Amino acid sequence: MIYAKFHTKSGDRIKYHKSSSVWPGIKFAEPITKPFIGWIIGNGKKIDFWRDTWATSIPLLEHIDLPNHLWKLCTAKVSDFINWIYMVTFQSKMLSKVLVIV
Repeated sequence: MIYAKFHTKSGDRIKYHKSSSVWPGIKFAEPITKPFIGWIIGNGKKIDFWRDTWATSIPLLEHIDLPNHLWKLCTAKVSDFINWIYMVTFQSKMLSKVLVIV
């Protein structure tokens, strides 16, 4: 709960001030505890495969050079890859649009 209050969705610390009596201690301990903190994936239905920081410290979409209008079509959840539904989604929603551009 406190983590969500003081971090952005991508996991970066907020850049503005929010008062808290607990936050200075947590901020001090973050470098020590961060390597031991991770995601609980569960069924993966609530985790955005491309935009959430579930696999690396930055979203996967930042590793791929793709035009912004194509990112709107990338709606896969982690569960799509767990169940291997992604190929069907990719072919039906994005592949035809990518081929038109290429």
